[in-house]
Amino acid sequence: MKITFRSFASLLVLAAVGALAVAGCGGGGSSSGGGGSFASGAEAACSKANEQIAALGTPQQAQVTGYLESTEAVIEKLHSEVAALGASDAAETAYTEALAEALPVLTQMTNAARSENFDAVRELSAGLVRIHLGEVAEAANLKTCAEVPTPSES
Repeated sequence: MKITFRSFASLLVLAAVGALAVAGCGGGGSSSGGGGSFASGAEAACSKANEQIAALGTPQQAQVTGYLESTEAVIEKLHSEVAALGASDAAETAYTEALAEALPVLTQMTNAARSENFDAVRELSAGLVRIHLGEVAEAANLKTCAEVPTPSES
């Protein structure tokens, strides 16, 4: 089964950026909470990650693997930065754990793209959606982390 690349690129942006890219489903409508070092540090890290992912733009066919590799690297760095902040409550811990849960799924998506198995990439992206990272970020009062980056057009 062959999918057109335009629909794949759109799906990839919606799935990998919309579902994962720091946020996931449901843009940030919550108010910033406690102002603690975890919240301010996570918001700063998410802001940086959102900018990096938005700068990737919408990938063309030859760019998909590189796009996923770059996204994976950004999310790995974000997770490391957030984990190093030391969550102080259950909501912050849940956000850190949700990022950790997203990483192996993103790695599998990257590996599937390297094999040009775009059906697998699409199927794996559903796993990212199920993590509900944006909702988890909102529950931790991480407004920036709950935002969906808007890809730049290259």
